Amino acid sequence: MQFGEFKRIVTCFADRIDDVDTSHGELLVQVREETITAKLHQRADGLLVEENGDLMPAVAWIVRRLARVPLLANRIASYVTPPAHFVAPAGRLLKQPDEEPSGSDAERPNAAEALAETLGLRPAGMTSVLYLTSDAGEGKTSLINEVAVRQAEAYKAKRTDWLLVPVPLGGRTFLRFDDVVVSALVNRLRFQLLYYDAFIELVRLGVLVPAFDGFEEMIVESSSGEALSALGGLVGKLRSAGTLLVAARKAYFDYPNFGSQARLFDTIGSDGDVAFGRLSLTRWDRRTFTRYASERCVASPEELFKAVSARLGQDHPILTRAVLVRRLIDVATEENDLAALLERIGEDERNYFHDFVESIVEREAQYKWTDTSGGSSGALLTTDEHHELLAMLAQEMWLGSTDELGTDVLALVVEMFCEVRRKSPAVARQMQERIKQHSLLQVSRLGRTTLAFDHEHFRIFYLGQALGRALLSEEDGSVRGIMDRASLPASAIAEAAGYLRREETDTRTTVALLQSTADSVLTASFVKENCGLLTLALLDGGEGPHEIRNMSFPAGALRERRLKGLRVVESYFHATSLADTALSGCRFVGCQFERFELDGTEQILRSGLEEDCEIGSVVQIGGEDGDQISWFDPGRIRQCLIGAGFEVGSDAELSGGGRPEPETSEDLVLTQRFLRAFLRSTAVNEATLRRRLGVRANYFFKELLPKLERVGVVRDVPYQGKGSQRRLRLMSRMTQIEEAMSGAEGRFDRFVEGMPRGQV
Repeated sequence: MQFGEFKRIVTCFADRIDDVDTSHGELLVQVREETITAKLHQRADGLLVEENGDLMPAVAWIVRRLARVPLLANRIASYVTPPAHFVAPAGRLLKQPDEEPSGSDAERPNAAEALAETLGLRPAGMTSVLYLTSDAGEGKTSLINEVAVRQAEAYKAKRTDWLLVPVPLGGRTFLRFDDVVVSALVNRLRFQLLYYDAFIELVRLGVLVPAFDGFEEMIVESSSGEALSALGGLVGKLRSAGTLLVAARKAYFDYPNFGSQARLFDTIGSDGDVAFGRLSLTRWDRRTFTRYASERCVASPEELFKAVSARLGQDHPILTRAVLVRRLIDVATEENDLAALLERIGEDERNYFHDFVESIVEREAQYKWTDTSGGSSGALLTTDEHHELLAMLAQEMWLGSTDELGTDVLALVVEMFCEVRRKSPAVARQMQERIKQHSLLQVSRLGRTTLAFDHEHFRIFYLGQALGRALLSEEDGSVRGIMDRASLPASAIAEAAGYLRREETDTRTTVALLQSTADSVLTASFVKENCGLLTLALLDGGEGPHEIRNMSFPAGALRERRLKGLRVVESYFHATSLADTALSGCRFVGCQFERFELDGTEQILRSGLEEDCEIGSVVQIGGEDGDQISWFDPGRIRQCLIGAGFEVGSDAELSGGGRPEPETSEDLVLTQRFLRAFLRSTAVNEATLRRRLGVRANYFFKELLPKLERVGVVRDVPYQGKGSQRRLRLMSRMTQIEEAMSGAEGRFDRFVEGMPRGQV
């Protein structure tokens, strides 16, 4: 470390910028109201710091003396609780592009080891971002906490020189990383010795690797993009150094268009060197299940697996999702009728999670929440009352943008419930105590002053129940309050629809209520989007005819839907995949679609898009070499949609009087393939690009690349690896690429003309 860098970093730790004096070869700095003095010695191998007669390298002095990282390791080991009976899941590791030019991922039998190994690489000269992905309840948080504690213990034993710092985001709809980082350090880890800028410098040095857990909002393309901008701003601050871990259900680069990437890459800018990888957790299999059951001291793990799989199948979520397996083992190890539970869960596949939660709550109501006030052994609450109380807690958390409640707020919610249900004071007092021991809730580990759901999955489930109950009772204020807060998670929407189905409500009445609610708000309100998605969930699998209008639909709203006889008028659809979608007799009139994604699994019968519909683009997925090709030309869009089964425009057009089919621009397809290589790295080696382009690589580098370089789309940057080859950096903003693609009408020359010049 050189003197200039040392002074800059020390300044980040100082109470004030003016509190740093490095004149005359000495350091004088005030940190946390402590005045530190030391002598500085410049050597050929870097700067040395001498304090109280102890001489050590500048980096080591910053880490130990200023940052107190050994103390942080102690706090992580003490306050981050790894899951009991942890069993490492398997995963698939997708390395950064230049490490694995083919772009294929590899199976890793132990995801914990793969995660620690990948984060420990910390490549120099770039910021490395690793996505940890899986569906909800498959162990992302458990894995992060386990690896964080292992690293902390290894650091204390001097077997490693870096720490993994869990930073839970709690599903916030808007976030600033400085707030959440400091909150995690101070509130969760009781570590008050780092300012945010100092934390960033430690990340740049490779000493700390932050793990942002629950980064779901950046994946919602219909959101306003604050989370993406926050991540891009953080990566920009790192200035081509450091490593980040981002846990989410899907990595941003899995989306198939450049517009999705623009929010992140345009914030990073063209100067930063950033590369992305992904570790995706695979669902549990027989081996993982039996290992976990053995850890839980189940007498015959294999027999238990056989019994459950014989009734539900080996791929059922009860056997493959970690959070549900844990609950299943809870049932199996208690004196309850497992056969009855399996019989109930197997009745309706769509309601399996509700049935599972129902069995937990029933045991809670019958065996734990018994009235002891007057010698009676009756239940304090019915099963439905348990559901109602938990739904009230979930609603309060949602409205407060938090995943936990303080004991004072908790007491107030219980009191409100008792008032509504007319519970006696004796029962109310018992409920105030019993709620803290509910099997679906857990007391916070920080001072035992807050309560949270045992898993995010349960909180979202009961949020859906709260919405369903509000719709059933037509409580307009509650419905609007829940829907106006933010985009509701898809699983909450599914539970709300499931609750209304189980209550056998009239679908037309509920759809009419949702329609009137959507009509009463402004276009930008989350209410329109949530009403639209819930309407589709209610109509999924049902019979028509139905008509809805003036609604907004979030990203992926039509994916895996079964809709019949639905007419949608003057509505807005964010980008949506049609994977495994079945539309029969559906019509779309005056609607706007950001993007359709077609992969060949869609089933479109007697369904049409009227002439006044606007479609921004179509992405064809899974073509030759697994390419994802975007089409913006109206003629090509129409051709793709007709090929998928849609009736597009008037009958006269469809009978052969329409426009001729546009010619395919192979140059533009090749350019898209080239540009997609930069969605996981801001700079890519020539060998990686040639591998991606295949047999057309020589043609592209000779004929097309010079034209892209002339308009400043890419440029050469120094290559520092072995051998000799070119390294190209993307210089254009993703928004500019998206605009030029949309105006190219399928032609490469039009795309080049549409790119603004002089960007380098």
